[in-house]
Amino acid sequence: MATGGLADTQALGAPDTRTRSIWLTQLVLAASVVIIGVLVVALRPSLFGVWNFVVGVLAIIVISVATLAAPWSRLPREAVLIVVFLDTLAIGLMASGTELRFGYLWVFPVMWVAMYFPATVLGAVLATIGVILLLDSTNAPDSNSALRIFIVLLSLGFIGITAHLAMRQMRALRRVLQRQAGRLAETLDRRSEQERRTNEILNGVDAGVARVSPGGSVLMVNDAYARLYGLDPRDASQPAKSVEYTGLRGMPVPLSERPLARAARGEIFTDARVWVFTGGGEWRVLSVSSKRLSGLGREDASMLLLAYDVTAITHAQRERERLSAIASHELKHPLTVMIGNADLALEDPDLSPRLRERLETILRASERVLEMTSSMLKSSRTAFEGRESYDDIDMRQIVVDSVDSFRPTASAHDVVIQLDVNEPLPATADGFRMRQVIDNLVSNAIKYTPRDGDVRIAGALDGDTVSLTVSDTGIGISAEDLPNIMTPYFRTSTAKDTASGTGLGLGITREIVAAHGGTLTIESDLGSGTTVTVKLPRFAPEKTDAGGKGS
Repeated sequence: MATGGLADTQALGAPDTRTRSIWLTQLVLAASVVIIGVLVVALRPSLFGVWNFVVGVLAIIVISVATLAAPWSRLPREAVLIVVFLDTLAIGLMASGTELRFGYLWVFPVMWVAMYFPATVLGAVLATIGVILLLDSTNAPDSNSALRIFIVLLSLGFIGITAHLAMRQMRALRRVLQRQAGRLAETLDRRSEQERRTNEILNGVDAGVARVSPGGSVLMVNDAYARLYGLDPRDASQPAKSVEYTGLRGMPVPLSERPLARAARGEIFTDARVWVFTGGGEWRVLSVSSKRLSGLGREDASMLLLAYDVTAITHAQRERERLSAIASHELKHPLTVMIGNADLALEDPDLSPRLRERLETILRASERVLEMTSSMLKSSRTAFEGRESYDDIDMRQIVVDSVDSFRPTASAHDVVIQLDVNEPLPATADGFRMRQVIDNLVSNAIKYTPRDGDVRIAGALDGDTVSLTVSDTGIGISAEDLPNIMTPYFRTSTAKDTASGTGLGLGITREIVAAHGGTLTIESDLGSGTTVTVKLPRFAPEKTDAGGKGS
């Protein structure tokens, strides 16, 4: 049915909603009249001899054509009533003086005004129909005329009132739905605004934040988390560009032990440390914690991951340990000299009591400072003495990775690296520390080997022992210097003339190997090269005490 009301004007050349509704309603009536005309021609052609029937049919067709041509978008709302009353009169002409009751077609205009106009307009249409029926009964008196008029008006009135009330209820329901839709839109806008503000807050913090479903899907990440792991914030389901390692240049964290996988299993953990190699080629240290989030409504419970970048803190701690080691070593030598000279001075029998007392005071103070220095040195080495992260690793892979990283340096020095590790070398050890051992040995071999020299790295598995040998054709070490080569800060004169260094590398390397229950031996001849052999147990020792080794 047509609304007969106002509607928004559509694009130029296209009818608006109101126009299309009026056309549809009028065309339904016109189609019904045309079908009736066809049936009359087929079954009762004599009826076309009745002038008022023919005029009524033609009037409906003309009114329909005029309705299609009228610019309803520019006409007032009440203008459509002209069509309604003209249809009513045309139907009256069709029904007047015929035995066929074409008056039922009045249902169309009655329904039209009942649904989209006030009750007064409905009353006017019913009154018009009543006048038509009254005139028809006057021209053709019948004993049932009054009853016929009453039944027709009563039926049309009942239909009109029912349609009017139904349309009122529909309009009221539509208004309620519109209000509810408005409230829902406001609620959605508020929720969207709250979500936007929440995202702004999360993106404003330095810590990485991610929400993980029980199935392991990443539901949300903030900018910091996406930056650390190389994710696309708009599609966090894509694979991360960053790779997690157990330590700096260590072994990759197994997939099942990564913080994301642990959170997906529902584990609650705090300060889980991982090293992340970002897509930009940077090493970052992350402290990751997880927290359970309760579900809201139909939403399932999820897990919250918090990743803090503690790279600066970690490097600061290591730098502090390095400075402590340097300071303790630098202080230890002069203190030893002071104590030794004080002891020698106290052996002089000609010392006066006052001078002896002062020397004893200096000796006691020096011994206390020496003890403090030794304590500093020991605490600075704790990073090499304990079990930081023992994993089941393949030493062959660590050797291969280390050698690959040093090949450009070797090529720059015209040194050839030969790798002879043909079988896996499984061991239970700290992958990061083992990489540090191999890096130190390979770096020294390249650094102290002249141009056109060779460096060979070999590995073998002998029962429960993993053996690694790094040999070179470098400057070598004299027999006099070889016993002191692992003393911190000790460097031979030949090494000082060849390359720069601190003299700490081999000592640290030996401490790491000792902490794993292994041994490190050096064989060398001056000018003939050096061979360093590392032997490690395949399985981690129960307890390692490397304190005091190498000073």
